[in-house]
Order: sequence, then structure tokens, then C-alpha cells
Amino acid sequence: MNITLKKSLKEMWVHPGRSIVVIVALVVGLWGVGSILVTYVVLKNDLNENYLRTHPAHVIMTSEDFGRLDLIALRTRSEIEAAEFRDLSYQRIEVFPNQWIPMWLFGVEDFNELTLARFYHEEGTAIPDPGAMLMERDGHKVSNLRVGSIARIRVGGKISNLPIPGISFDPAQAPATQDAFIYTYVDKRTYAQVTGEDVNRRLIIRLKNVATRQEVQTIADSLLSDLSRMGITVNTMNTPKFNEHPHQFQLNTLLALQGGIGLLALLMGAVSVSQLMAALLAQQVRQIGMMKAIGATRFDVLRIYATMALMFGVAATIPGVPLAVKSGFAFAQFVSGVLNFNVLTTTLPIGLYLSLIATGLLLPILFSLPAILRGANVSAWRALSDYGIRQDSYSDRRPLLPKLPLSNRLILALRNTGRSKKRLLISVSTIALGVAIFSTAFNVRQGLVEFLAESRVSMKHDVQVVFKDQLPLQRALAPFHSVANIGRIEAWNGGRGRLQTGRISTSDGIGLVALPYNTDLIRWEMLRGRWIKPSDEIEIVMNQQAAQTFGNPVVEEYYPLAIGGKSLRVKLVGIVREFDVAKIYIDKDKYDAIANPGHLVNSLMFVAEDKDYNRVIDLKREIEHVLAPTDLSILYVMSNAERAKIIYDHLDIILTMLALLAFLVLIVSALGMASATGIAITERTREIGVLRAIGATPRMIHALFVAEGMIVSAVGIFVGLFLAWPLSSAASAGFGNLILGGRASLTLTFSYTGLMVTLAVTIVFSWFASRIPARRAIAVSAREALAYE
Repeated sequence: MNITLKKSLKEMWVHPGRSIVVIVALVVGLWGVGSILVTYVVLKNDLNENYLRTHPAHVIMTSEDFGRLDLIALRTRSEIEAAEFRDLSYQRIEVFPNQWIPMWLFGVEDFNELTLARFYHEEGTAIPDPGAMLMERDGHKVSNLRVGSIARIRVGGKISNLPIPGISFDPAQAPATQDAFIYTYVDKRTYAQVTGEDVNRRLIIRLKNVATRQEVQTIADSLLSDLSRMGITVNTMNTPKFNEHPHQFQLNTLLALQGGIGLLALLMGAVSVSQLMAALLAQQVRQIGMMKAIGATRFDVLRIYATMALMFGVAATIPGVPLAVKSGFAFAQFVSGVLNFNVLTTTLPIGLYLSLIATGLLLPILFSLPAILRGANVSAWRALSDYGIRQDSYSDRRPLLPKLPLSNRLILALRNTGRSKKRLLISVSTIALGVAIFSTAFNVRQGLVEFLAESRVSMKHDVQVVFKDQLPLQRALAPFHSVANIGRIEAWNGGRGRLQTGRISTSDGIGLVALPYNTDLIRWEMLRGRWIKPSDEIEIVMNQQAAQTFGNPVVEEYYPLAIGGKSLRVKLVGIVREFDVAKIYIDKDKYDAIANPGHLVNSLMFVAEDKDYNRVIDLKREIEHVLAPTDLSILYVMSNAERAKIIYDHLDIILTMLALLAFLVLIVSALGMASATGIAITERTREIGVLRAIGATPRMIHALFVAEGMIVSAVGIFVGLFLAWPLSSAASAGFGNLILGGRASLTLTFSYTGLMVTLAVTIVFSWFASRIPARRAIAVSAREALAYE
């Protein structure tokens, strides 16, 4: 065997415990960073590729006049790639006994020829018989419906029983588990029979050679004008986000989270590796002197220790790369299950494997290189004169320490921690960074939790009933006169409007919520401006999603708003923070005067007298019970607690990732702490022998090193908690923008639970990180320590 390789392998296992720490540090770093890279490669395209494979529509129009449309002629237009009718009706389906949720019922023209908005066969029958329907697979997770089940569909006062012969997969839809919808598919005849609605009222179109939503909008406007000349009045026209899945924001947030924390974990792992290699070199300074004394060159020394670092890299890469690949794919599968898409990537690029292997092999060398160069450049005389104790570093420059009311052991520990200022700085920085990230994760998580709580209390109602159509107030209230535990009912209305700013206009319309300006049932946080007030002008308030849609319009400016065919000039007075689709809020009286002379309503907000959770759930059940025999068409009945859960389910995966990645960083920082303590013990081997020779017991020496470690930890914790505040502020702003959009940010929140957990976990990790190397120190006899070379 080559002498260099032989010595490298032999020296690696002189202290097997320390070598194992080196390898574990490398494996953790490579595993963490590698799994992040694998997940990123798998996920960055798969969600959108799932979505694009469905051939999603660029333009969606609804009209009652499409009977006049020559669909074949439309398809021959140069800008049209495909067009077909795909009707959609919002109904309700029973998912468990007496439990109903919204259902999207699609009327499909031809299950054999899906050119647009494709969905895929997954289980059972691919094409349903007349009178049967397919269910999208995510419906499994929110219901007891399976292949062979008979689904109960409620349309007004009528209940239809439809068998489910097959399950489909539609990756273009938002996850049913998060939006609390079920998606189903029937033929046109069954659609008409179940809903009582006419077919061919909804047209979906995919365009050729378009690259942006603005280009889609331009062509859509041209189509709208042409249809108008044909005598076809388009009721709504929607241009979805261009080639983007509805929940792309969640994946973007996760990837940003992984990338940021993964990079920090890599840097901390690299610091730990360099410290651990420095420990090996610190032990073998005199050996380097001997090698040079008998003729070894700087290159010979460099080659030996670089080979040793490479051996550590090989030992870490062998388990680290497979772990990274497996965990990366496993996490990708987890995310795909939550967001309801398939992982399409089955093989990774060769370049990724090479990158992971190169990182595992070269990382120890690159970050150990400064220490190796210092060892290679030391002169033979200086190396042979090294005894691990720097005489000039022990001078007492801390005259205040003896005057403090501290024990001699603690004063000695405080003096020792400052003997190597560079190592102290690295150790404190490593711990501080781990504590800062761990604490920041809890602070951001607390900000998300408080945002969820705010979202729940911002809507002060207990149960909401939303009707499919507008109807007179008395008819809407009639079923509820005998229902107990109702404190009051407030009626809202709304529809769609078309707002135009200097940058963008909505041809598809945007949701309008018409509510009393002085309602006490809504208390959204104002991001800018104020809430609606009584005024001679028409005032509106947007949520941040609407503000983002319109290019962040200016508060206190006036904009054209089309409602019910009337063009109005409205004043934007405020923007609120709300986790929901784009909405505009307007005073109900103003809205009624413009577009609702009959004072119709489409939403009832119930406030319970007794707000006990069980009583509120009973109220919801009673509302469902009295609605069952009526012919009212209900879109959904939802309690405030259920609404909060829907929001939480959107963010739960992000909360989980915050905790896991932050814990990984803290583990890496603990390994750095163990590394630093090991270096100190190695350098002070002869000092330990002197202490033993003058009467210090193993227990006293052990306590001294543990105290030194805990002092460093305490300083690191203090610095880390200080750094956590600006880091939490930046993270809250970043996550708020990713999750909420519209330049919104989460409220900067301090988590006391996070503080307690951070302190507890860091202290325990630091205690073990200092205790284990300290046990090695007392295992050395006084004779062996004094004979240290």
C-alpha cells in the first residue's frame, strides 16, 4: 500500500471517536444539502409539468349565446390551438353521513377526445356510463367515497344518486384536502339531468404562440370583440395565471425555504469540518516537525493530510449520497401527495450525482486546506517545540475576574475560553447561527399561527351560508326562524366587477363583496389606508391578492369599475391582509343602488348566542337540517373553525418544513461545538497531565471542560437570540410575500415557546457536545498526558 495512504488511514483511527464525529458531520452536511438539491431538481419542474400536460386553457368564457357559435370555425382561427365546451356547475356532495361540502361538477363533451383540461384514468372505469360520474383522486382524502360508492349530490332541494365507477387524476386542480372541494366529471346528458342547467355555456380555449398572460389578454380581448359582433354576449371571461398551477406559491415557498436554510447548513457543516481537521493537525504538530526533520517537504506533508481529508470525504460520501437521493425523492413524494401531483422525475442527471460526489470528496479538502497549509508551512523547529500550550496566551488580561463572586473553577474556565480567540469566535458563531435559525423558525411559525388566529377572529361570524344565486332576503331567512342558538344574522351580497388601473384591467372580473360599511363581522388588518366609511363617493377596499393582480394600485386614487354593465369611478381607500382569492369590498347600500335594486342577497352570516365550539357545530348541523327539504341552491355551509382549518392546511407543510430544517441546522451547530471542544482538549493534553500531577481529580478536570463548553454555549445562545430578531424580521417579510402576495408580510412575532425549546435543545446539545470530549480528557492518565508528543 502507498505509504501516504497507509499513514492517512492509520492516523484517522488513532482516535476513532473523533474520526466518527468528523464523518458524521460530513454525512449530515452532505445528506442535508444533497437531499435539498435532489428535491429541488425533482420538484422545480414536476408540479408545473403535471399542470402543463393537462393542456390547461388560456381563456375561459361563459355565455348563454354560445348556441350561435360555430365551434369548428373558431378552431380554425390561426391563434387558436384548441377549443371545446367544458361546462362547470358548483353543487354539493355528501362526503360522510349528513356532512356536505362543495363539488365542482364538470360536463365533458367526449371522454375519448380530451384536447383541453385533460384528466387521467387512475382506477376503475375510464369512461363513465350515462348517469354515473368519475371522481378526482384527492376526493379520497376528504370523504368515504370510493370506486363503487353511490354519491349523493344535492342540487337545490333535489338529491341525485350517482354511482362512482372510476377515479381520475386531474393535476390542474387545487388539492381537495386544502380547498375542501371535490372534483367530479360526467357526460353532458348526465350534467343536464343532475344540475337542470343548459349545456355548452362554458367555453375553454388554448392559444398558439403566447408567452405571457398579457399576450393572452390581448388575443382574448380581440376574441371578445369578434364574438360581440356575432351577437354573442359573454357573461364572464377569465384568463388564469399563465401556465402556473393554482398552488405554485406553496412549492415556491418550500423551495425558497429549503434553499436558504440548506445553504446555511452547508456553510456550518463546512466550518465544522475545518475545525475537526484542525483538531487532527493540532495533535500531530510534533509529528510534522519530525517528518520535516528527516527530509519531508511541505508538499509531502500537504499530500498526507489532504489524503486524510479525502478519506474522510470518501467515508462520508458512501452513505451520504444514497441517503441524500433517497430522502430527496421521499420528500418530493411527500410534497406531491400534499399538492396532488405525480413525481415525473425518476432518474437524476448524471451531473447531479457527480456534483454530490465531488462535494462529498472535495468539501473536506477545501475547507480543511487553510489548516493543512498552516501545518505544512510550520517550521521543523517550531513544530518540535510545540507542547500544545501557548505561553503568551495565558497572561492574565482579565484583572476583574478574580474580583467577581465566582468559584475558582469557573474563573479558570472563563480564562481558558479566551485563550484561542479565533476558535472562540468560530465556536460562538456556529452556535449563534444555529440558535438564530432555530429561533427564527419558531418565530416565523408563530407568526403564521397568529396569522391563522387573526384570520379566524377577523371574521366574527360563526357559520356562513352561501347561496348559488341571489335571492330575496325574506326567502333566504325563511328556513331559519325556528333554529336555536342564533344571536343574529347579517346578509351580504356580491358578484363580479371589472376594475381598470393604469397597468392592467380585469376582463374576467374580480370578486366583489358587498357588505355594510359598519359591519362588526369583519376586522381584517389594514396594510395601507383605511376601511370604508360613509361618503358621497363610492369607496372600495382590496385584499392584497387583488392589489397584486392590479399591479399594486395607489391608495386614495380613483379607478374605473364596471358593475352590472355600469361604468363607475371608485376610490381605493385601503388594502387589507387576507389569505384568500382576490376580492374587492364595497358598501352594500352603494352596491344595491348601482347593481341590485331588488336588495337581493347571496350570503348569510350567522352569529351564535352561545359560542361554545360544540354548540357552534350543532348550529351548523341544524342549519344543514333545515336547508335539506328546501329548494334553495346552496354553494356551501361553513363554520369559521372549518375556514381556519382550510387556511391552516395550506400552510401546514410549510410549518413542518420550518421545524425540520431548523432542527438540522441546530444538529450541525452541536457538531461544531463538539469539534471545538475536541480541539481544545487535544491542544491541552500536557496541561491535563500537569493538573493531574498537582492533585486535580478526573471529576474536577471533567467539570472544568464542561464549564468551558457551557460558557461558550451561553455566549452563543445570547448572540444567536440577538441575531434572531433581524433574521425573523427578514424571514417574516419574505414568507409573507411568498404566501400572501401583494408585498404583505407576516407580523414579526416572538415565540416564547420557541425560546424555551431553543434554550432547552441548545443547552442539552451543548452539554453533550462538551461532556463527551471531556470524558476523553479524563480517560488519559497523568503519565500519558505528560508524555504527550
